[in-house]
Amino acid sequence: MTGTPQLSRRALLQGATLTVGAAALLRTAFKPTPALAQQGDMPPGTVHSFAKGGVTFHSYVSPAMVVNVTAHVVEFDDALMLVDSTFMPPTAAEVAGLISAAGKPVAQAITSHEHPDHWGGAPAFEGITFDTLPEIREGIRAESGGDFGTPTNVLDGGDIIPGMTEIAGVPVDFRHYRDNEAPHMLVAVLPEQQVAIVQDLVYNGVFFAPGVNRKNWIATLEELRDDPACETLLVGHGLPTSRGELDTAIAYVKAMDEVLATAANPEEASAQIKAAYPGYGGDFLLSLIAEYWDR
Repeated sequence: MTGTPQLSRRALLQGATLTVGAAALLRTAFKPTPALAQQGDMPPGTVHSFAKGGVTFHSYVSPAMVVNVTAHVVEFDDALMLVDSTFMPPTAAEVAGLISAAGKPVAQAITSHEHPDHWGGAPAFEGITFDTLPEIREGIRAESGGDFGTPTNVLDGGDIIPGMTEIAGVPVDFRHYRDNEAPHMLVAVLPEQQVAIVQDLVYNGVFFAPGVNRKNWIATLEELRDDPACETLLVGHGLPTSRGELDTAIAYVKAMDEVLATAANPEEASAQIKAAYPGYGGDFLLSLIAEYWDR
């Protein structure tokens, strides 16, 4: 099956609910703190922070109605790196507040992939330009407009060249993974800290999107599982987690692939996945199966 999910702001707000299973919450030792209070009906997200190897990592997790999509602020001695901008203006404003509270300049901001839930909030970040892979930017250009808006600070950003670089003196390895959950995924790995910001290669306690090539997705996850730099994972939906979540993700994608190959229709596939993973949330993401259904 092929295709890219066309997320809708209205569908997320009207139809998405998420209750992260207790097991998923207990898998990590990261104590959550409330983000800045939001205005309106959307509840606040949470921030999960920890320090490792002289670097502090802050993961912002959006509330349930926006399927716990994340953004990450990596805090070095004198600078920050921002990964993704979340989907909605209120959640993006909370991430901007986290940056302001850190009191350090953003030396690097990146967009991990083309799906709108990870770049829709970019216009809320005044003075920050998001760099990414050229292929991702072209995907965003094709998706932007309409409900999603036009993120000029992403479309006008610079190109990330995969490979090792340094930010504030700390090695960062930018990696380009193709044809997994999305056509292109930009991953940031800090090898000295053994932290990998894998975004939508891994979901934690949330139903996965169907992906564009599940066999290749599984192979990529197996590669990461054997990588010593991937001891701690910052994911695209849900709480930060550990290497063991890669086994969970591999099993999930294998099960999803089998269900999508054998189910009679998208509704049956969704029901089977939901029954197999009763502790997961984010029902809206199961509805995306229909976007990939071509048989």
